[in-house]
Amino acid sequence: MAYTISNQPLTLAQFDFIQDQLDKHAGETSIRSISELDGYFTAIISYIEDIHFNDWYAAFWGGAEHLPKWKSEQTYQRFFDLLIQHMNQIATMLVDYPDAYSPIFNQAEDREGLDVEDWCLGYQRGVNVAGGWADLPEHEKGLLGLITMHTLGLDVISKGKEDPEQAFSSEEAFIEVIKVAAVGLHQYWAQQRTASQAITHEPVRAEPKVGRNDPCPCGSGKKYKQCCMR
Repeated sequence: MAYTISNQPLTLAQFDFIQDQLDKHAGETSIRSISELDGYFTAIISYIEDIHFNDWYAAFWGGAEHLPKWKSEQTYQRFFDLLIQHMNQIATMLVDYPDAYSPIFNQAEDREGLDVEDWCLGYQRGVNVAGGWADLPEHEKGLLGLITMHTLGLDVISKGKEDPEQAFSSEEAFIEVIKVAAVGLHQYWAQQRTASQAITHEPVRAEPKVGRNDPCPCGSGKKYKQCCMR
């Protein structure tokens, strides 16, 4: 029976369910956190072309050879539905409310503030699923670079900043930069998608219909039925 998956934000309980399944099934090569998942799907839905389920689902786990064995069909279906619901929510925010769009970042474990590394790793993983990202113009390459540089981690980027407040201020700036870059890349691909769909065609001109007994249009002087109609 057909049904519609919501595009409403997931609840904390639904996020907890997803994380529980990741904890049970995720290996070293797969997505392992909500933040990484959020970055991954942001890249997947931003790309100019629709990425087939088989491709993004396999890459989600690190390759087809790492797909999990589910305890039950119901568990898999609920997990899958929640993934699609979250993808729908990301798309809704990026398309309709880009100014309010906000990535999901982990709470840092060893300091105050948020950790952007997992989200950026997820985004990079999503970029790797499709091949067209290498052809980005210079400006958009710069936006992507603002995201991929954070896969190194804030500690590496902020190296040399011993003042905690200075590091925290940098972190806030990094978070805002990542948001701007994600929205900008989505808008770029959306514009390319629109342009590729707006293919113009020459209008079809209807030629006067030639009757069987009319002079043949070729100029032979014969009737059409006795000439080119044959």
